[in-house]
Amino acid sequence: MNERLYKRKIRLLISIVLVLVMAFSGCNGKQKKQERKRENRQESQQGKKETVKADNKDLSKSEQSLQNLQKNLRRSRMPMAAAYLGYADDNSPFRDQVRTLLKNGKYEEQYSFLADVPKENYISYNGEEVYAIVPQSTQYAMKVESFDWDENANAMVRDTLYISQKAAPVILKCNLSELSYNVVITLTKGTETFSYSPSLSLMDGALYAYNLDGMEIYDFTLYDNLEIPVWNEGGECGGCGDPEGYGAPLEAAGEEPGLIGQWISTELKNQSGQNITYGMYFGDYQYFEFQYGQMGHDLECWSGTFEVTDQFRNGELVVHYVLYTPDGTREGEFYTMVNYGEMLVTEGSGDAIFPFTDASTEWFYSY
Repeated sequence: MNERLYKRKIRLLISIVLVLVMAFSGCNGKQKKQERKRENRQESQQGKKETVKADNKDLSKSEQSLQNLQKNLRRSRMPMAAAYLGYADDNSPFRDQVRTLLKNGKYEEQYSFLADVPKENYISYNGEEVYAIVPQSTQYAMKVESFDWDENANAMVRDTLYISQKAAPVILKCNLSELSYNVVITLTKGTETFSYSPSLSLMDGALYAYNLDGMEIYDFTLYDNLEIPVWNEGGECGGCGDPEGYGAPLEAAGEEPGLIGQWISTELKNQSGQNITYGMYFGDYQYFEFQYGQMGHDLECWSGTFEVTDQFRNGELVVHYVLYTPDGTREGEFYTMVNYGEMLVTEGSGDAIFPFTDASTEWFYSY
């Protein structure tokens, strides 16, 4: 009996040992498999890195500069980048003028791809402002259209100037006036659509880097090398029906820096129910310019002076103005509050600041 029990114990012990050996072997096998997978994954990743490095070595300086910019776009989650290059006229070939702008703007080092934009991606439309437009990737389709403004200040698309199923950088000339842009660029990917009309802010002459929905674009303008035009200081109405000599205002040297510059409103309607545009420019030496009319048409322009008084009304500035019109002098006061590119204007005493409309309060926006 004791002998049988002893043999059973021996067999049980052997079984336990075998189970432990098999379990250890299985774990060890799994561990070795995991180690092999890890090693293969590391080798694969290293191979990809080496491939990317090799590909980057094969890229030209021009291709690399475009790739770097588009990488910044993806990081910023912006579908489009734009740069204002300067002015070009119709007196010499467009591409020759762009080469000069790129050279003077010193784009050769950081954005050398601009010099390699092909001829078919040059778009010359009515105007003199030159922009470089860069999509985030070729996954977007791209379309550039011209448009005009109707009598109610509604945009009406006219012609398709450029279209491509694989978006690529383009050089664009457009905009007859800083008060009215005339092209729209649309990027499309699946159900995603993004539209932008390049223009300049009359506050400082910089690129206006937002679309109508308030979405931001990537501005890669090299401003240090850009000559930004300035308004006339002699009191002439530069820009009233004459684009030449009309540009961004000087930064204020004296009167209320937040007020200085160009402001515009397109929401008011005249007494016939038509949309009417009002513009105000506050310049150096207390120079004041008032414009009104229909978007897309020559605006009537009155010039005069303004003065920000020492008085306040509920935190608003009190502005006294004098305007010289064909029908005589208009003089009065209005109240204004300026905040981050928005200006609320409320009529005060004297002549109405909003002629030809029943409005007495209106929002203006820096332009």
